[in-house]
Amino acid sequence: MAVFAAIQALLQEGDECALIGPSWVSYEPCVAFAGGSVAWGKVDSNFMPQNIAETINSKTRLIIVNSPSNPTGSVFDRQVLEEIRDLAVDHNLSVISDEIYEKIIYDHEHISIGSMPGMEDRTVTINGFSKAYSMTGWRLGYLTGPQEIMKWVTRLLSHSVSQATTFVQRAGVAAMQAPQDEIASMVTEFQARRDLLVNGLKDLGIPCSLPGGAFYVFPDVSEFGGGDAFTDKLLKDALIAATPGSAFGPGGVNYIRLSYATSQSRIKQALERIGRIAR
Repeated sequence: MAVFAAIQALLQEGDECALIGPSWVSYEPCVAFAGGSVAWGKVDSNFMPQNIAETINSKTRLIIVNSPSNPTGSVFDRQVLEEIRDLAVDHNLSVISDEIYEKIIYDHEHISIGSMPGMEDRTVTINGFSKAYSMTGWRLGYLTGPQEIMKWVTRLLSHSVSQATTFVQRAGVAAMQAPQDEIASMVTEFQARRDLLVNGLKDLGIPCSLPGGAFYVFPDVSEFGGGDAFTDKLLKDALIAATPGSAFGPGGVNYIRLSYATSQSRIKQALERIGRIAR
């Protein structure tokens, strides 16, 4: 809801939003709901942005950043974020920084673009409790940004969801005030699962970049008919649920998204099943 509200507050009919694809499935529909359209930025084989400037034109009003990323797990380094910052400043653009996977990160530094010089008055930063604190079903999130933008966000929320229920807000406070050791333990386990899955896919001849955060892998299945076809085959022949990469934008058609938010034993079982249909 924070993502939805921020996009509605920032975009008008006919505006454009730059998305760095593949990206989370709800961004484009939220933009469309505001009467806007999306320009997709290209990425390299590790899902790092390439030539973001090519997506900017006179209609562009917004860039959405999601790092660590769903679905790719990519983490943007300072150089990438500085390029986005420079484009935003030069073209007077707003930025939404969706940082929901901030704490689930491996061997990388999380950098919030809103903390960079020149971005304080043009960045809406969004986060929540679903991922780091395993509070998925309670739907508790938060956002911060320039006062004028937050005014319109508040008006929209006050006439729709009003607020998150009170006991869930108290749970969020308790989560933030409690010792954070469990998060580190969780991230260590996620990293072990990531390595198991990525190495297993590569052993099966399925190329897969190493995610720097979140808990998804985004392997290239172009040799197996593309993302849509392989997702169907996984479900029918291996009883594995995956998401076709096409759901995340045009750059994802040759990929699938697999989540490793499950046990290592289940991941091993999944690799055995994938192996039977990938050979």
